[in-house]
Order: sequence, then C-alpha cells, then structure tokens
Amino acid sequence: MSPLNLLSIGLSISQALLSPVGGTPLCSSSTFKFPELKGAEVVSISANAVHNFTALSLKPSSPEPRSYTIDFCNTTVTYTHPGWNDTINVEVWLPLEHQNWNGRLEALGGGGYSAGFGSLVLTQAVAEGFVAVDTDGGHEPGPYAAQKPGDWVLTSPGNVNLHLLEDFGSRSLYDMTIIGKAITEAYFGRPPRYSYFGGCSGGGRQGLMIAQRYPDQYDGILSLAPAINIENLIPAGYWAQQVMKGLGVYPSPCEINAFTNAAIEACDMLDGVKDGIISAPDLCDFNPHSVVGQSIPCNETERRVFTEAGANVVEAAWAGPRNPAGNIGWFGLNKDASLTATYINTECSNGTCSAAPSELLSSWFPYFVAKDLEFEISNMTIAEFFAALQLSDREYDSMMAAASPDLSGFRDAGGKMISWHGLADETIPPNGSIAYYQQVLELDPSADEFYRLYEAPGVGHCVGGSGPFPRYALEELIAWVEQGVVPETLNASRADGTVRPLCPYPSQQIYEGGDASDTSSFACSSKRVEERGLIADDFRFFRPS
Repeated sequence: MSPLNLLSIGLSISQALLSPVGGTPLCSSSTFKFPELKGAEVVSISANAVHNFTALSLKPSSPEPRSYTIDFCNTTVTYTHPGWNDTINVEVWLPLEHQNWNGRLEALGGGGYSAGFGSLVLTQAVAEGFVAVDTDGGHEPGPYAAQKPGDWVLTSPGNVNLHLLEDFGSRSLYDMTIIGKAITEAYFGRPPRYSYFGGCSGGGRQGLMIAQRYPDQYDGILSLAPAINIENLIPAGYWAQQVMKGLGVYPSPCEINAFTNAAIEACDMLDGVKDGIISAPDLCDFNPHSVVGQSIPCNETERRVFTEAGANVVEAAWAGPRNPAGNIGWFGLNKDASLTATYINTECSNGTCSAAPSELLSSWFPYFVAKDLEFEISNMTIAEFFAALQLSDREYDSMMAAASPDLSGFRDAGGKMISWHGLADETIPPNGSIAYYQQVLELDPSADEFYRLYEAPGVGHCVGGSGPFPRYALEELIAWVEQGVVPETLNASRADGTVRPLCPYPSQQIYEGGDASDTSSFACSSKRVEERGLIADDFRFFRPS
C-alpha cells in the first residue's frame, strides 16, 4: 500500500475518533460557537482537554466533599450584554470521552453573594457522567466571595450596579442554560436528553428563580434550603446583633450555646425520641428566661451563668425582628439551630466579650442599603434597622426574590422539583420555605404532583447538624423525572447508621415506637398540620412599617 493511501487511512481514523460519533469529540475552541442569545454578545470561547484533574467536590445533596479525579473538556464562554458593561463567564465541563457521558446536563448553583462555585461543585458532576455547567454571574465566584458582597455591587457611592444585580438575580441563569446546552450539542452531536439544576442556599434561590421565570429550561430542579427572599432574610438576620448593641452586652459563645442546649434538652422528647434533635419545633415553647441565673460549665476551669441579657439576645434570634408596632421583619431560627454560627457572633478575651458580626449579614447594610462603604453599622439605630428592612424589600424584591407562588409554567412544561430544608438551619430560617410552599399550595392544591418540600429535622444549613441527611435527593429527583417514581419520602441517614424518612409537607415525621435508628420506627403524618397553622398568612405582610 502506498504511503499516500496509508496517510489517507490514518486521517480517516483520526477524524472518526474526533467526531461526535467516535470516542473522543474535539475539545478545541474551534468546535464551539456562541448560540443565538438575544441581547448578548460573545467575547471569547476557550476550550482545552484536562486529564487526571483531582479536586475535592461537593454534591448539592451531600453533607461532605469527596475527592474525585476526572478527564474533561474545560470550556469557558465569556460574553457581555452590550451597554451593560458586564463580563460574564460560563464554565461548561464535558466528560472528555463520549462513552463517559450519561446523556444529562447538570447546572450547579452558588451561594451567598456568589453565583457559582466552580470546581467545588463541577468536579463531582463530571465524575458522575454529567455535563456540568455554572456561571459567575458577572463577578468573582467561589466560597470566599459568597461570604461578602464585593465592589461589583456599587458603581459609585449611592448607586448600585443595576445591571450586575440583574445578572446575579436572574438573567445569567437563563444565559448559562442556553450556552450550556449549545456547547453540549456542539461537542457530542446531540443535546442532553435531560437537564437538571441543583443548588443550596443562594443556589436554592436560583433553582426557584429558574422554575418561576424560565420554566421550560430544566426537567428537574433541586432547590435546597433556598434563600427565597434574600433581600429580607439577610438583613433581618442581623437583628440579634442589633439587639446586643442596644443592650450594650455581648454574651459569650459558651452562654449562647448553652441556651441552645437547654432548648434541646427541654424539647427533644416532644417526638418521643431522645436524640438531640428538636423534630417538632412548632411545639417547642422553651423560654430562655426560664433558666436565667443557672450555672453553665464552659470548660474545666470556667463557669458562667445564664443572664437576662443573654436570654433577650437569644429570644431575638429565635423570634426574628419585630418593630415597636409589632410588624414582623422576617422569621427567626428554630431553637436547635447553632446561634453562634451566623446570627450571634461574639469573641471574648480576658473575660470581656465584643461583637464579631458575620460579614454575610452585616455587609448588606453598607452595600445594599446605605450604598456607601463608609457606612458605620455600629451607629445604626433600631429605627434605622427597620427602615433598612423596608428599603431592602422595596428596592430588591422584584430583582432578587424567587417568591412567586405561580409555578404553572414549570408544571405545564413537565418539570419536577424537590426542596428540602434543615429544621436546624443556622443561616436561613426554614419557616421561609414552609411559608412559600403554603402559598404555592394555596394557588395550586395539586402542586405536590410536581413540587415537593421536605423538612429535615436536626439538619443544618446545606450541610452539618445532628439529624439524618438526605444524601440521595438528586437520584430520587432523576427517578421522578425519568421513571415517574414519585418520592413519597426522601431517604435520610447519618454516620451512626440512623435512617429516617423525610416527609413531604404538610405531613411531618413522627415516631411510632421501636429502634430509633431504624427507618421503620418512623412514619409521615398530617396529624399536627392544623395545629401548626398557615404561617403564609403572616408571610404576606412581612413589610415593616
């Protein structure tokens, strides 16, 4: 055979291997083009093959990260909305080998002030066979950026960057989806069979926003511990710090944690099981003032006592802000949530304690309310605090809130959505999710046919806590979407072998007797639903005067 024929055969084999029909599609920027996306314009597209990439990565429904090693086509699409002066990056990580793709796309959300978490969430999705997609929303992404808003929020003192806030609130989510699907089709020669979105906290808000505004984009959505009304819950979470400042007293972390432990001790058995979990927070009427004066062992050498000031501060965190007229600013935390994680942060030295407020909460006021980074939050009065809640609601509700109860578009498109919220969430009060779901059911009493909310007793914010964790929510969502297997309960477990069913609202988990580590000892019941009442009736009027 002539050298020319050998070369021709070699080229044919190479082209087959690099085509979508062969084993390895071509991972090159020339493979991709920017999709039709009204109001957007491409800046650049880059792509390169990455081999043996190893990183710790976290699934939206997993309590701890794991190490994964993957081969993938790392594609970044950079674009802008002409006239908006924004630059947004969408990452699309594709399984490098065609046979390693499961035919699905999974978009991953961010949290806090970050629209995306990059490799922290993308790696595991590729390892599971998905095309993984996220967006930076036009500003710095990642866990560190999630904790505090950056300079992107303001264009100048007194002026927020409305375009970047629109990107962060919703616009970039639509763009990400269109771009992700186009890149997938260009690489594999066909679109994904199914598309999923998963996120917790701010990512949970993103999931609800997609269901409400872009209802036909995803087959399934995981919206976990969602920051539904981020414009309300973040500034309202500062209330306990505001109360401390007004009292001029800053209780030690030891005292604050002791109040939580006392509440758990008082309310643990309300469900019939002593397990360190308040499974029926609506029935827990523990009053922190009832233990004032009692001794607290803090360590081997130090003892403190419960104080009246400490009780007032803890009560503020549990009840949520109420102004002098009695109007509610937002929900408080449940009584087994860790108060020293976000809401009541103090630091002590030589027996003297001072405020150390969470930047997640305190930064909202200079960036979004005063719109002035020189704003001194320590000088804010109670009246100014409630005025700030009102301003936040008025200026950012339409841009950031994912609170529309009308999910008819998502329902009609055939979408399915699972939400769960830890009842011991230390950052986002779970009653916000319950109130929203009540509104959804009021508008559509059959909404549980496509959207279900599960309460997770003892579970903290997205991860952590002492309660059994719903580790396989994504798998159960996929079974619902693709096989019609309705998730009557979510399976939840913890490291000690305890397994319990999480119940779809409005039913609640109840103990029926037997081994508390055995799932058969628990069932779902609507027995207490009427006693709980419709907190959504208050939710409609969360507009401080």
